[in-house]
Amino acid sequence: MDDEKIKQLRSVGLGPEADRVSLGFCPFCGKPVTREEFRDPLSLREFGISGICQKDQDKFFGEGA
Repeated sequence: MDDEKIKQLRSVGLGPEADRVSLGFCPFCGKPVTREEFRDPLSLREFGISGICQKDQDKFFGEGA
């Protein structure tokens, strides 16, 4: 995730979550995230936007969504 997106997270009160993302961790579960865990380009794109891991994307959006 780029610096501008990190700034945006902080600007809406998500400082701790932004810190996790900047260190390569999921903002919600706090586990390390690798690009290899994503099952498709859409999931990888969402990761680029939010920093959310595949497992948490499945929880929020539904598996295979």
